[in-house]
Amino acid sequence: MKTIYCTCNVSVLEALVKKINQYHVDSYQIIEQVMAHNSVGDNRLNTAVWPGYNSSIIMQITDTQNATQVMNAIREFNKNAFNQNELVIATMWTVDDFCCD
Repeated sequence: MKTIYCTCNVSVLEALVKKINQYHVDSYQIIEQVMAHNSVGDNRLNTAVWPGYNSSIIMQITDTQNATQVMNAIREFNKNAFNQNELVIATMWTVDDFCCD
C-alpha cells in the first residue's frame, strides 16, 4: 500500500481531483486551505505579502502499480502547468499498516 501526499494551488485543485478520479483512487482526503512554502512557485500563506493558499490531497492506494500510475499522471499534469504556481508537489511512501474496518 502507498500513500501519496499532494500540495497544489487551489486554482488547480478541481482539475487534479478529476485526474486522480480517472485512476479510481477510492480513499483520499482533501484539505482545502493549506498555508504553504514550497520549493517551486510563490509562497501561499494567505497574508497580504503572500496571498492565497494551497490545498492538499492525501491518498491511500492499495495497488502499488496504480499508485505509480497516479504519480506519473501528476508528473504529466505538471507538464501542462501554465506557470510554476500551478505545479503540484507530490510525494509517495509505503504504508506499513492501514485500518479502515
